[in-house]
Amino acid sequence: MRFDYYRLNHLSKNIRFPSLINLSFLLFLLLNNNLAMGTVTPPSPKNIKSIEKLTIASGNKNAHKGGSLYYTAYEPNHLNPITYRDSGAREILDQWVFESLLDFDVATHQPIPRIARSWRISDDGKIFNFKLDTRAKWADRKPVTIEDVRFSFEVFAIKGVKALSRKASLNKFSKIEVLDKETIRFTAMETLFKNFYFLAKTLIVPRHLYYYDNVKKINKNKYTKKPMGSGPYYVKKWTKGKKCVLIKNPKYWGASLPQNIGAYNFDKIVIKYIRDRQIAFEMLKKGKLDYMRLWIDHWRQAGDVVKNKKAKFNTIAMDNKQPQGFGYIGFNLDKPLFKDLNLRKALYHLINKKEMINKNLDGLAVIPRGPLYSVRDYEGSFNPPIYNPKKAQQMLAKSGWQDRNGDYILDKKGKKLVFTLIVANSKILKEALFIQEGMKKVGVDMKVKLVEWNTFVKLLNEGKFDAFANGKSRKILVDPYFQFHSDNIGANKSNYLHYKNPKVDSLIELGRKIMDKQKRKKIFTQVNDIIANDYVIAQWSEIKYTFLAISKNINLPKYDKKPYYPYNLGMKYWYFK
Repeated sequence: MRFDYYRLNHLSKNIRFPSLINLSFLLFLLLNNNLAMGTVTPPSPKNIKSIEKLTIASGNKNAHKGGSLYYTAYEPNHLNPITYRDSGAREILDQWVFESLLDFDVATHQPIPRIARSWRISDDGKIFNFKLDTRAKWADRKPVTIEDVRFSFEVFAIKGVKALSRKASLNKFSKIEVLDKETIRFTAMETLFKNFYFLAKTLIVPRHLYYYDNVKKINKNKYTKKPMGSGPYYVKKWTKGKKCVLIKNPKYWGASLPQNIGAYNFDKIVIKYIRDRQIAFEMLKKGKLDYMRLWIDHWRQAGDVVKNKKAKFNTIAMDNKQPQGFGYIGFNLDKPLFKDLNLRKALYHLINKKEMINKNLDGLAVIPRGPLYSVRDYEGSFNPPIYNPKKAQQMLAKSGWQDRNGDYILDKKGKKLVFTLIVANSKILKEALFIQEGMKKVGVDMKVKLVEWNTFVKLLNEGKFDAFANGKSRKILVDPYFQFHSDNIGANKSNYLHYKNPKVDSLIELGRKIMDKQKRKKIFTQVNDIIANDYVIAQWSEIKYTFLAISKNINLPKYDKKPYYPYNLGMKYWYFK
């Protein structure tokens, strides 16, 4: 089932408060409880510059209800919705237990109402008004209030609350004002496109359960283990190292929202924490897990299993608009060796990317074209160098590197071409050793050192490394500021490469002020190409698919004849046959 309506991208300047009001909300509100929009003058058709069709995707309204879903995911450090950071906590808190002001459609990734039934943005992108859906209730049946919303943001400003990234985002705002019992206003100090997403996606938490005078209790309280929100499930039990059990909220207030039609069908969800992925795969084969995300080695094994008609699961190679990750080497530009652009480019020529993709990933990957956009979504001009040892050798010679003493290692002014690559992941280690062999052939001595993850992060934070190899996930919301702007060079900052380019800095600053996604993309595409042509990282593969195994007992609603949505697997719409 789909709920179709239309979204206005641009309205005329004569609207009294915002130009970025959305006609879809008028239609949404008329169709749902006939709520009023306030004092906004509706636009006339002549003022509409462009209309984009928007779909709120939803599941099968006749889906079977009940049963227990078992799957595996990363284990969280804690379940505090205010201070959480890791993906394991996000899996529980963001997906099942709590809600934010807005939702994002799984088909279009456009914002849609959630706890906020409507919102407005001022022309200059600095003022944001959100109007509360007064039907919203917490799992304990108390109403969600505008004071809960205010607390959910102001809590990050409390001294000692351990939420550094959210605290930094909150610092971009000068005021938070409650205008009435349904309306809250946020005023930003400058126009930044991510301000809207911070407001839209921050989890709204119940003040009566999470506020304490003692900051230590905000950071760690009884609801850290058994969080309770306004979402469709609540945590019944979290047993560290074993599992988290979620129980369906039978009186979930948001069940009638269009995006939740046919959603959240399981009575119980059990997330099991299994460190050994082979053990998890064996449990999947026996039917003790209903869902598992696969790495390439288990994808190969799964292919053999599903040939048997008695197999308990099916496999999916999911290819959608959700950006995939890539593998890469990052160079420390503070090291004298890597200040030479010609040398960095030569090293890129020594990575046999096609062979790595064919051997390690069964050809199910592509060669990346820069750090910011996936190949599917890329519109720039950078073309990665092909594997060419002869050309690399010529380039190195141009930079003065030759084997002068016959020891098969290039040298220059008495120094050998030797550096250490640190790695913290066994999968990346295998790929790094493959690259190492290619470099040896022309006299580059790249030593590979496997280190524990915390040590790896410490070395990056302190800049005590030559080069590192890692994998990086891409995000729908592209923002190169943290990794590539010179503001973020220094101890415990995120520009580990120590990359400094004034033109890149200015383009990043310009792009972050642009609210329109396509206009911003044109700026960031330039950033992508400049960074790529500076060869500060050497990429070798970008995964083309997300590999999944899903129980044959589960029915996956199809969207455009596929069992997943353009921006999401649509897990909330699953149900047992």
